[in-house]
Amino acid sequence: MKKTGVETVPAISVCLPVYNGENYVAEAITSILEQTFTDFELIITDNASTDHTEEICRKFADADSRIRYQRNERNIGGARNQALAIQLSRGRYVRLSAHDDKIAPTHLEECLAVLEKRPDVVIAFTATVELDEVGRVGRHYRNARGTADTPSRRFQELIFRNHNCDAVYGVIRGDILRGVRPMDNFIDADKVFLCRLAFHGPFVSIDRPLFYKRFHPKNWVGNWRDRMAWYNPDAKGKATFPNWLELFSFGNAVMTAPISLAERLRCAMTVAYWGVRYAPNLAKDLLVAAATLAPRAQRRQGIYNWE
Repeated sequence: MKKTGVETVPAISVCLPVYNGENYVAEAITSILEQTFTDFELIITDNASTDHTEEICRKFADADSRIRYQRNERNIGGARNQALAIQLSRGRYVRLSAHDDKIAPTHLEECLAVLEKRPDVVIAFTATVELDEVGRVGRHYRNARGTADTPSRRFQELIFRNHNCDAVYGVIRGDILRGVRPMDNFIDADKVFLCRLAFHGPFVSIDRPLFYKRFHPKNWVGNWRDRMAWYNPDAKGKATFPNWLELFSFGNAVMTAPISLAERLRCAMTVAYWGVRYAPNLAKDLLVAAATLAPRAQRRQGIYNWE
């Protein structure tokens, strides 16, 4: 660790936001503590969990001084809880984690080696191994989106919905991460978040399966209304316009990006194409808003649905 005055600053801050994660959070924490690279802090922000998450996390924190545990007084939403963990981080690099995922012992070491060797790289992430709810290993794959050589090409790779956002679980340069706008409170905000990071430089995809992503019933929400509630519980029962929010956020990301005018124009054309491609979803937002504002009797008839 590097000392600044009387404070000891770790090389990497691992941020672990969690809400009601008693089933898997111990596995996630253990996989972090077993890293071959040990100069890190683990920041756990507990989003007012109502299960045994607090008890589990406090037990780990009491046993390892690298762990900092903070419990929110209320559920502030998944995106805000992640932003809080980033705000509390001190490391030169940051790794965002999920309570139900795991990483291989060399994950931090191998990602850090890339970032130390390549000062132009913003994120170093690895290939992914899928786990089911009981830990059975499924397929593994490598995502190379965000690795193109120009900002506009990276934007094209990341803006559309036909990919997972596994790069967000790589190791990220802390100054850049803290300098971009935090993840917003709407569905697919992680794609906008990655685009903002990619405007600052390329990602590197390491062709080694060192990230274990778990799929289980509690983290798969098919209903968009419930997915919006995960991002922003204050929006439950209200008109939220997630597709319009995403479109406007992509536009804002392009307008505020540190890129040339020519690159900005190329990105703006991609945003326009996004709007055409997802026009049915934009129209559905308007219908859902109308249904939300409709008289309660009409809503009880089930004439509107948002799945």
